[in-house]
Amino acid sequence: MSREILFRGKRTDNGEWVQGAILFHDADAATVFNQHPADGSLQGFEVDPSTVCQWTGLKDKNGNLIWENDIVNCLAEKCCGYIGWNESEAGFCFNVLLEDGRFEEECIYDYQDCIEVIGNIFDNSELLESEG
Repeated sequence: MSREILFRGKRTDNGEWVQGAILFHDADAATVFNQHPADGSLQGFEVDPSTVCQWTGLKDKNGNLIWENDIVNCLAEKCCGYIGWNESEAGFCFNVLLEDGRFEEECIYDYQDCIEVIGNIFDNSELLESEG
């Protein structure tokens, strides 16, 4: 059984997000490759390596792909936070924003049916500002 592994990054030429396979040239350069929708040819886009995110393999309640560094609302628990990578667990986690501005790491799978992607930390960091 195979699974799809996708990455995305912000293009260096126009700031748009592009997704596909990733090639890191070095710490300062990366290219995302994908297939052109019209003819299936392979196309590459230079991206800012600091914006590269991996797809979690999950979709939100609206069918949107959930990416590392996405900002999400959890409708059932009335909370928000961002999706991160837990190195020691070797898996993605939901970093829930607490009232005091700290984050508490939770298992993403406990929330996957009730979360909704509302942005990402690169374009919408203000969504994670605590009001506490």
